[in-house]
Amino acid sequence: MGSSQNGESRSSRPTESALVRGLLWEFFPEQRLEILALEEEEREYALSSGCDPVEVGAYTLTSEVFVQGVLTPLLAAPLLLDEDVAHRCARFLEHLLGSGRPSIREMVSTRVTDHLLGYPENWKKFRKYVGEFLLREVRERQRYYKGPF
Repeated sequence: MGSSQNGESRSSRPTESALVRGLLWEFFPEQRLEILALEEEEREYALSSGCDPVEVGAYTLTSEVFVQGVLTPLLAAPLLLDEDVAHRCARFLEHLLGSGRPSIREMVSTRVTDHLLGYPENWKKFRKYVGEFLLREVRERQRYYKGPF
């Protein structure tokens, strides 16, 4: 297949939004309808305002699909977390942080790490599932939070 001039080759780097969307689609198939609904809202908004439709932003996808749709319900479990979902969350975050993109790292920091560390009970429940990249992120950010690390 090789590379093409129009930027659609496999080696081309996806936008931040496309990266987040693709990982959400892969790791959380149960959230696909939510992703499609957000995309439809974006199209409708663009058409009603006379703009060209754009991708749903990486921050919006992360906040609405991952944090609100997956992570918050997971962490709301009174006792034990759903092991499968917790592991998928951890792998999703490792892929994001492992992308090497500063903008993605910043997004994870403000949307996810803050959610985990800002509520110490969240971190206590989720800590055993996290990978190397998120642990590194937490170590760098923990000085801003009170809690068991």
